[in-house]
Amino acid sequence: MALTASRELNRFVDQELRSFSVAAAAKVFKGAIVGVERSTGHVRNLQAGDTFAGIAYEEVDNANGSAGEVSVRLYTQGDFVLTTNGATQTWVGSAIYAVDDEATTVSPSQGASFVGVLMAVLGTNLGIVRIMPVGAQQVEHALQIPLVSSTSQASMVPVMVTQRAIKVMSVEVSFLTVPDQGLLDVGTTVADPDELVNAFNLATLASNVATLLVPVLRDIAKGQVVWAKVGQASATAGDGGLLSLRYVEVP
Repeated sequence: MALTASRELNRFVDQELRSFSVAAAAKVFKGAIVGVERSTGHVRNLQAGDTFAGIAYEEVDNANGSAGEVSVRLYTQGDFVLTTNGATQTWVGSAIYAVDDEATTVSPSQGASFVGVLMAVLGTNLGIVRIMPVGAQQVEHALQIPLVSSTSQASMVPVMVTQRAIKVMSVEVSFLTVPDQGLLDVGTTVADPDELVNAFNLATLASNVATLLVPVLRDIAKGQVVWAKVGQASATAGDGGLLSLRYVEVP
């Protein structure tokens, strides 16, 4: 119902700590990366697919309790020193993800939860992460590009034009009918587009199974045309090919 008069609202002065109800049969460890279990709305040590809620301020044991029986306080803002797999200096300012309660990564796998932004690199696989829980996700974009395979020639497929500089988070490829031969290249050079993916052997794919590829480089400048090149098959052309690319625009 719409307001008909002014009102006073209670508000929290700071946002550093918040209390969350704990999921059934869950024990939250102090210092754990904590996630919201999507099916219940209660928190637990983060698992793949959860929404990141914060860093545990304390240990709370609800191993023998029902959902919501106890609560745990979480840090919901701040810079934390975390295991950050794959982090190098060039990743500073990039999105950071987690798939469990202990470590983060710059290269998200399926089900990875957005945790925050890399502020600095302290050493091998160690970084300072500014956490951004729950509603503060960095916008990700996803492209799904059909791929064509032929026994007569290689195929070039346009993927995108970068209107702003981008950082590629992940690349996956699949074919319903796997070509018996042919390499996949993805990049910006028309003659040999291999800046993102270089000479991936499509014949190694399993039918209708998405395969996560490791990008050669992840940064692409604005105003670039990105191409996918599917090498010529021999006797069996691929069918139902799909290239999936996730990226964020760089401010």
